Amino acid sequence: MTGQRPGMRGTNGGDLVVPLIVVGVAVYLLLRFCYDSIPELQYVVALPLGVLAIIELVLARRVRGAVRHEPHARPMTAIAIARCVALGKATALVGAGVVGAALGVLGRTLPDASSVTAAAHDTRVAAVLAAVAAILCAAGVLLERAGMDPGGRDDPPRAGERRSS
Repeated sequence: MTGQRPGMRGTNGGDLVVPLIVVGVAVYLLLRFCYDSIPELQYVVALPLGVLAIIELVLARRVRGAVRHEPHARPMTAIAIARCVALGKATALVGAGVVGAALGVLGRTLPDASSVTAAAHDTRVAAVLAAVAAILCAAGVLLERAGMDPGGRDDPPRAGERRSS
C-alpha cells in the first residue's frame, strides 16, 4: 500500500455500503410497525449535518495544504492531521448511515406521499436529509484523503529497490 501504514487503509465504497444498507433496512422495518406513532420529521434535522459538512470541506482544504506543504498553507501538527483523518473516516461512516436511514424513511413514506399529508412532508424532509447526508459522507471521505501523504511510502523498500526522495 502506498501512502499509508501497513494495516491502515482509506475508506472505500464497500465500507460505506454496509452501514447504509443495515441502517436503511432497520429504519424501514421499524417504520413499518410504528410510523403512525412518531411525530412529523423536521427540516432542522439536516442543519447540523450540513454545518458539519461545510466545516469538514474547509478543514480538508487546510489539511491537504499542510500535508502537501503548499506555500499558502499554515502548518499543522502530525497529531492534528491524524485526528482529522480519523474524524473524516468516522463522519463518512455516519453520513452513510444517515443516508441509509433517510432512504429507509423514503421507502416507507413514498408510497403514501400522494394520499397522506404527513407522509408527503416526511418524504420531502427525508429527501433533504439524504442529500445533506450524502454531502457529509463525501466531505468525510475528502477530509480523510486530504490527510494522506500523496507520494509517501511507509512500507520498507523491497530488496534491490530504492526509495525515491
